[in-house]
Amino acid sequence: MNHYIEITIACADSDMAEVAMAYLADYPFDSFDTEERDETTLLKGYILESEWLTYQNEARSIAAKYGHIVEERVIESQNWNATWESESFEPVYVDDTMLIRAPHHPTPPEGVIDIVVAPQMSFGSGHHQTTRMMCRLVAKYRSTGRVLDVGCGTGVLSIAAIKCGAKHVDAVDIDPWSTESATEAARLNGIEAQTNILLGTVECVAGGSYDLILANINRNIILADMDSYVAMLSDGGRLLLSGFLVADIEAITSAATKHGLRLAETSEDDGWVAMAFIKS
Repeated sequence: MNHYIEITIACADSDMAEVAMAYLADYPFDSFDTEERDETTLLKGYILESEWLTYQNEARSIAAKYGHIVEERVIESQNWNATWESESFEPVYVDDTMLIRAPHHPTPPEGVIDIVVAPQMSFGSGHHQTTRMMCRLVAKYRSTGRVLDVGCGTGVLSIAAIKCGAKHVDAVDIDPWSTESATEAARLNGIEAQTNILLGTVECVAGGSYDLILANINRNIILADMDSYVAMLSDGGRLLLSGFLVADIEAITSAATKHGLRLAETSEDDGWVAMAFIKS
């Protein structure tokens, strides 16, 4: 199984942490988080151990410029369900219309979209800004056909798409823990027959056709895979993107519009961005 590296960078304030995060986002970090502690902003980044071995010098250089690394640790592969239980993981409401929760939480009131996840890694729980923004877009740009979820993680967006009306979702991720977690989440939500979860990149589904494509991943992967997204997106289809920062809007918009996509909307939450594009 793939292990992750968690690096913790102490920055003077939140602005400095945001700048460091913007530069680190150029590298294949899967997730970031911030925490205020003792008049210092701690920036945490999560990256596959194999990628860290390649990019650690660059990451350390950025950290030294905007703060200093206080810890580097390996997150061992483990079942995170028990961690959720013991740490009193809180459910997440998305605009009071959608609930993302663990299996041990009570079900929501009637009319609220109920998403149950049991992640094997500490990403994709719904607490991150990008996940919440993408859930809102999935609910707004509903599909009644086929959906592709690139970098599916724990499967939150795949489940949301189906519970918002999609007939089928193909979900891909390069991390075995993520595909295992997404498979378990599909079972918990009773949608196994409507999902096809694959270990690999977007190339796993090359040649497919979708009216909705979701990608909540690293900016560089989005830019590299834009050709594939557009090729598989049906006419009038929607491409929903997140996982990047305000500083990346221009690059993402330029790549999408060059491929004939029209920007429908942009949303922002604490420096993170989500964008919706439509294929003419």
